[in-house]
Amino acid sequence: MVVRDLSFPDKDTSSTAPRFATPSLQLASVTDRFIAFILDFLILSPIVSFSVAGVLRNLKTVLILNSDSDQAVVIWVLFVIGMVVVSCVLQALFFYFWQATPGQKFMQLQVISYPQHHQDDQKQLTFAQSLLRPMGWWLGTGMLGVPFMEILGHPLRRAFHERVSDTLVISLKQEPVDAPLAVESRYIRSTMWIFFGFMFLMGVTFMGKTYKTAVVEGLASGQKISKSYCPDIPTEKYKDEKRLDVALALFFAEQSDESCVYTEAQNAVWNLEGEEKALGLLAMSVISEDKKEVDEYQSKICTESEKSEACAILKFMQAKDEDRGNILRRAGLGLVSSRLLLLKSSLELGHYVSAAGLIRDLEVEKPLQTFLDKSMVKTAWALNVKIANEKKSRTPASSDEKEILQEFKKRYGIE
Repeated sequence: MVVRDLSFPDKDTSSTAPRFATPSLQLASVTDRFIAFILDFLILSPIVSFSVAGVLRNLKTVLILNSDSDQAVVIWVLFVIGMVVVSCVLQALFFYFWQATPGQKFMQLQVISYPQHHQDDQKQLTFAQSLLRPMGWWLGTGMLGVPFMEILGHPLRRAFHERVSDTLVISLKQEPVDAPLAVESRYIRSTMWIFFGFMFLMGVTFMGKTYKTAVVEGLASGQKISKSYCPDIPTEKYKDEKRLDVALALFFAEQSDESCVYTEAQNAVWNLEGEEKALGLLAMSVISEDKKEVDEYQSKICTESEKSEACAILKFMQAKDEDRGNILRRAGLGLVSSRLLLLKSSLELGHYVSAAGLIRDLEVEKPLQTFLDKSMVKTAWALNVKIANEKKSRTPASSDEKEILQEFKKRYGIE
């Protein structure tokens, strides 16, 4: 229906025919405009993507926890805003200086001021018009592109973004005026009324369901909803701040990467306070690669909670003496990550009896099982060598050391 009926006379005397149609001023055809749009997308989208990617790289303190999280909404909103702003400014510059985007230039199209052009014969766009046009275009895109149907049905092929910016797309080619038929205009107008009516009903329905969910089902009561952020940690056992503790322990044990800690740490930094937030700041300082960021996170850990184990872990990591394990012991060893760090320190210092006790204590933490098994093998091997050397020197081994070896042999069926 967008192709003119050939049975119609060449001269259109209907009320929908454009009043300014002259050989020197022709409406741009739908086909040319569509091809120009495709060309613009191919030419401009890499520039917009590069600009937005540069912005996103600087948002290191915000992470998408999952598709339903508040942080995901923040990052997506920032991404969309950045893309829209860059795209609008870029197109506005093309319209202001050249009255056409690259694709429109290729297709010999031009954007003029209308109806001002008809009144004072000034084609040049103001910067306000140049900026309003792409802004209106994005608004139409946000409405699922339905306003663009007016290009097919409006007498002057002017969609919403063109009317709001007082602009008109013309063709510089010498061809017949490509105005729509009256029946096409009526069809498009009816379709748009139906669409916006449907969207209004959908909006009312959605608001009603949201209100019901918030009030009746109690989601507005402030109850916490447990979500699985790091896939390495089972959801059924570990909830809330316990997840970050285990994620940090897995990282110290080299059983998980930075992304696992990052997701859990961001939850703590954004949503928790006190000791839990201090632990989140510690986790961010551990996985951050930028020294300035590390220093900033570390400066806030003990300030957030001076008596927290997170503060003790920071002091432990910064200390270099062999007695630094006492820093963790005085803090209470309530965190899995504290005990795991002390276990690694005990193994390094050759305190195998202490290491074996920590391994037994941590065995309830199933995500750490692989690391604990390796640590137990290392402990048993070192004790076996030590006891063998003591036999040669006729120095009796302690009962604790013998018990650890016997336990190891029994567990793994070694005679």
